[in-house]
Amino acid sequence: MINKMSQIIILGSSRSFGNTRKAVNSIIEEGTTPLIDLNTLDIKPYDYEYRNHTDNFMALIERIIEFDTLILATPVYWYIMSATMKIFIDRISDLLDIRKDLGRKLRGKNLFVIASYTTSLPKGFEDAFEQTCQYLRINYLGTSYIYGGTDDKTFLEHSTLELLKAQEILRLPTLD
Repeated sequence: MINKMSQIIILGSSRSFGNTRKAVNSIIEEGTTPLIDLNTLDIKPYDYEYRNHTDNFMALIERIIEFDTLILATPVYWYIMSATMKIFIDRISDLLDIRKDLGRKLRGKNLFVIASYTTSLPKGFEDAFEQTCQYLRINYLGTSYIYGGTDDKTFLEHSTLELLKAQEILRLPTLD
C-alpha cells in the first residue's frame, strides 16, 4: 500500500469511452485524478533512427514525471495490452538512449495497472509491466482486472474484490 500522493491515469484503449474507461471510473471517481487519453495524442512507434522525435511522446513524459504514481489503464486483447499502450511502453526505450535525464526521473515512481477484460485472463499479462518496472526501478504495485462485459453477475463475482484491491493500493475512498 502507498501513501496517496499525486497520481495520473494514462488510458491506452482503442475506445476512449469504452469498457476500460468504465473500469477506471469504477475505481477512481471521475475528475479527481488527471487522465491522459493516448488516443488524443500523436505517439509514433519506437524508431531506432528517432524519426519520431516530433510527436507528443516527450511532452507526455515531461508531464507524467511530475506525478508519484502512474496508473496505466488498458484492455486485455487476447493475451496482452492494447496496441496503443504497447507503443507507449515501447517508446520508453527513448528514455534509455536519447533522454536519459527523463528516464532517471522515473526511478522510484509507482506504477499500477487497471486491465479490463471480457473473456478470460491470460497467463503472463502482467509480465511486460513488471519487467519494465524492474528494469527502470519503478515500484510495481500490481494489476486489478475488471470485468468489462455485460453480465452483471460475472462483474460482481470477478470484479468486486479487484475494485477494493485497487482502491486500497491507491489509497482511494471506496465508491458507492
